[in-house]
Amino acid sequence: MARIKLFTLNVWSGFRYRGLVRFEEYESKETREKRFRGLCAVLREEQPDIVFLNEANPLFPYGNRLAEELGYVPFGHMGVAGLRAGKLGFPLNLREGDLILIRPSLSPVYIGQKHLGGRGYCGNFFSCHFDNLTQAVLTRSLLDDGQPLYTCVTHWVAGPAITDENRSKLAPLAREWGFPKEQVAQAEAKMREMDRCKRTEAQRLCGWLMETVPPDAPLIIAGDFNAEAGWPELLILQERGFTRLIPREDGYATWDPLHNTNLQTYYAEEARQKQKSLYHQLDALDELIPRNIDHFFVRNLPLSAMTDCRVCATKAYEGVSISDHFALTATVEL
Repeated sequence: MARIKLFTLNVWSGFRYRGLVRFEEYESKETREKRFRGLCAVLREEQPDIVFLNEANPLFPYGNRLAEELGYVPFGHMGVAGLRAGKLGFPLNLREGDLILIRPSLSPVYIGQKHLGGRGYCGNFFSCHFDNLTQAVLTRSLLDDGQPLYTCVTHWVAGPAITDENRSKLAPLAREWGFPKEQVAQAEAKMREMDRCKRTEAQRLCGWLMETVPPDAPLIIAGDFNAEAGWPELLILQERGFTRLIPREDGYATWDPLHNTNLQTYYAEEARQKQKSLYHQLDALDELIPRNIDHFFVRNLPLSAMTDCRVCATKAYEGVSISDHFALTATVEL
């Protein structure tokens, strides 16, 4: 029986996603390098066999550096890159994507990539899009007995959930920040649009995996879903036969403004500023709520063999959290 340790983290691009020539960045290059060193320290401590990462930027240098320092084989695909052909394009500093790093002893191979949401195209060489794009990347490993293990990293769009509580916040927020009354209806329409996008991502992902992965093969999906357990988009996964691994309760969430230094420094500051619309004002406020939005979903794996699912990488490295998320780790027996 093989024991496989998993690790997933949105490593955080550090972008404000504003600007044409270059995206604005929250932090200095020195701080970003510190966060990278902190990630390496966590991975050396946790020793996972398979690592799932979101928002790696620049994608391939980031993945190759991690692989060389820590002994993994990297697999990734560009997720968002603006207007680009090769190394030339705008924004100059945007080459962001999703990665899976796998121990070479597992004989990993790249299977493919699936576009999930957003208008436009983003490939590893050429991209043309002005919208935010989301995707999934799939790999296959081989266990000691030759059994295949499929692993998928994904990153979904973010936005406030459609709830009565969020709707009730809109009118008071409009009055507080001086937005015109018609923006209340506009914000509700935007929430419905984002809900449709999230459901579409889930349906496309499930459809692609059903077509690509043998129905009886073990499969693990990990990443930043930007959704809590019980939200409609995650229920779609459960309806398709996937089971979420539940982390033990230890006082931390993967999105945790109560403990994460980057959320406390940058996101709390933005929530105190007027945003460009009422919807974005609600979104900034919504980001100050602790939530578990990074997950492992599994299929064809016995739940009795799942151990030690927990939030990790919660300690600051040299005074700085290594991302705006905390990581999630779990061990599975196959």
